[in-house]
Amino acid sequence: MKHFIHTFRFQILSLFLLISIPAVGLSLAASRANLEEARKQVLTAKQTGMNILVEQYDTSLEGVKNYLQLLLYKDNSYAALWREATDTRYQQARVWLNDELSNLMSYFPLVSGFYVYIPHNEDIYMSKRKDQISIDAQEYLQTRIPLDKPYLEPCVVECGEGKYLICGYRNAYLEIGFLICLDGLREQLDMGLGEGDMLALVLEGDRQVALSGEGFGDGRGLTMVEEGFSVIPVKLRLYFPEGAMRSGVSFRAKAFLFMTALLAAFIPVFLIAIKKWFLVPMRKVSSAMQEILDGNIEYRIQEFSHTREFSNIEQAFNHMLDYSQDLKIEAYELKLEKEKDELINLKLQINPHLLLNSLSVINSLAFNGKTEEIRDFSYNLSKYFRYALRNTSESVTVRSEIEFVKTYSQVQRVRHPDAFFVMFDVEEELMEERIPPLMIQNFVENSTKYALKPDEEIEIFVILRREGEMLRIAVCDDGRGMEPELVRKIMAGEIIEDSRGQHVGIWNCVKRLRSFYGDRADFRITSRKGEGTQVWMEFPRIV
Repeated sequence: MKHFIHTFRFQILSLFLLISIPAVGLSLAASRANLEEARKQVLTAKQTGMNILVEQYDTSLEGVKNYLQLLLYKDNSYAALWREATDTRYQQARVWLNDELSNLMSYFPLVSGFYVYIPHNEDIYMSKRKDQISIDAQEYLQTRIPLDKPYLEPCVVECGEGKYLICGYRNAYLEIGFLICLDGLREQLDMGLGEGDMLALVLEGDRQVALSGEGFGDGRGLTMVEEGFSVIPVKLRLYFPEGAMRSGVSFRAKAFLFMTALLAAFIPVFLIAIKKWFLVPMRKVSSAMQEILDGNIEYRIQEFSHTREFSNIEQAFNHMLDYSQDLKIEAYELKLEKEKDELINLKLQINPHLLLNSLSVINSLAFNGKTEEIRDFSYNLSKYFRYALRNTSESVTVRSEIEFVKTYSQVQRVRHPDAFFVMFDVEEELMEERIPPLMIQNFVENSTKYALKPDEEIEIFVILRREGEMLRIAVCDDGRGMEPELVRKIMAGEIIEDSRGQHVGIWNCVKRLRSFYGDRADFRITSRKGEGTQVWMEFPRIV
């Protein structure tokens, strides 16, 4: 220690620290004060903007609320709505109320539409702005509203790509409510937002509905201000980046802060340079030699020093050890090549004919102008390939595998309508059990490819049971069945080959069972020509 104190390095370092540490401390205190002042100014500006937005729309909402409550509790013009739907006075009151609400929309531009629901007649209709509520959205909302609880508290309903804020008021026989298209509201509010700001509508239970921005993530790096509406229990919440706080800091303060940070950063840089250029390379070579002496002959120096002399020593050290590892590296490369071939075989089970046939189906549907069917078919086909091409070394839940089977069935049912029907016998408590991927789908696919009967619908059963620590899966069909010789080859682990090429689906499934569970997995297949095929699998649960 005494020797180090009398060195020139220690004296220079002491002088540098004596000058720099007090300067850095004062600079940090001043910078902190500037940032805090800027933060307060930005918060005040954002909160003021929120207050203006809320007051602007509160006035319109209050007018809507007062008018609807007047219709419900004071205006007797529509009292006949308590009568039966066949009554002429009921129909006349219904028409009057619809006209009243249609005219009302011209006074309240914020509102996208009104709905009327008469529970005792199960009658619901809607007055709307055609440019804000489409026919599809209207049909969906008119179906949804009677099934839900009365919208006495505001609620957001998603319909297709649109979102609607709904709030209703009710008397003894009638419910009237208004709808606001949040897309239109967002477009009006976006004009008052800064770059990077994100706006949300907050409902009861602190449930957020995004109106503007990419999303809120976990909230880190964002500051939030909010303001509540006085008419309905809904709040408007604004998130904005922390960086916006610093926008109010003057250029002089920013320059001062930068110089402070630069000065503070120089102290560790000076110490790190000595450590990096001399101490670390010496310690790296010493540690590598010790690893070899301890028997770790595969150890190598991964990163070379920037100093030429140390870099030459480290590269020579690695080059010397490489000679003794040539045979082991070759064996490792052969193993990688084998695993690559097996992975290719796994991907071969995704039948390329399915894609070609699917393209033909899409072409046929397009020729017949079936746009809706094309959209559903393309969506299911993309879900199929996205799931099928996932990493086959990872387990999946029974629920996701069954959903995949359903997706595949929907794709195939377009090509083979009324040719097969898939039934599942799986208890809900088993849905989160984990199994190897494509284990169920592969055999359902085989049934739809090889077991179909002309002009006759076959049934495919998927059964899953748990017995202790074991899972049992059965996939059965009542289709064409297989020849005994084909069953024998499958059970013997042979890859089936015919004029159409190799069929590696079953072979891959059995291989993955062995890879996941070893000898604890059991696989059996039985079949009788003309009567169907049964596949049985048993393996331990994945905990």
